[in-house]
Amino acid sequence: MVVDYSLRFKKEFGKTNTWVTAYTNDVTAYIPSERVIKEGGYEGGTSMVYYGLPAPWKPGIETAITGEVRRQIQGVKAKSTARAK
Repeated sequence: MVVDYSLRFKKEFGKTNTWVTAYTNDVTAYIPSERVIKEGGYEGGTSMVYYGLPAPWKPGIETAITGEVRRQIQGVKAKSTARAK
């Protein structure tokens, strides 16, 4: 994941309790933000070839990832609230 994700999630969820980790088990490819996709270049356009992927990431990947992160956080908060009762 490019740094834009870390900056975005820290801004949205708080700097002191947000830790963004990527490439923990394997490097599949760079996962670009919308900004990086628009810029093109290696991370946003051509790095996929070296990872065996057929094409660059489509616009919208950042929205999909961000939506899933929000969903996961809401699930953790719900479980935490339920345990506290």
